[in-house]
Amino acid sequence: MRQLLICTLGLIALIVISCTESEPVVGSNSDTTIPNLSFSIDTTYLDYSNSKLVAKGLVKNNVSTNVSSPWYVECQFYTNGSKTTKFGGNYTQIGVPLSNGESTFWTVTYSSSNVDVRNYPNFAVGSMRGIYK
Repeated sequence: MRQLLICTLGLIALIVISCTESEPVVGSNSDTTIPNLSFSIDTTYLDYSNSKLVAKGLVKNNVSTNVSSPWYVECQFYTNGSKTTKFGGNYTQIGVPLSNGESTFWTVTYSSSNVDVRNYPNFAVGSMRGIYK
């Protein structure tokens, strides 16, 4: 029984040590969501050689309040269009302010040390938002 306990504790320690904390935190309630932005996703593709999922698009400010820089575009990446299995998410910094009616381009990439994203060429992107960190 004692050996089983030692093996179990050793296994738990290995799992904790091997967990990576390099993946970005997304969906945090501590971030301030920027209201009234509209997002369009123009392109998604798998960058096979770099093991990255890539999403590109346009974001537009739809209110009279200016969006001041720096701010961020954040999105979630899913295994496919059903959006039931999530890889995780990422964000990119936007260095330009947006006035009412103005738009800018964005690109967000995702890679993982836990999953080989090259196995999911039909991935999907969702849960888009603009945030201040």
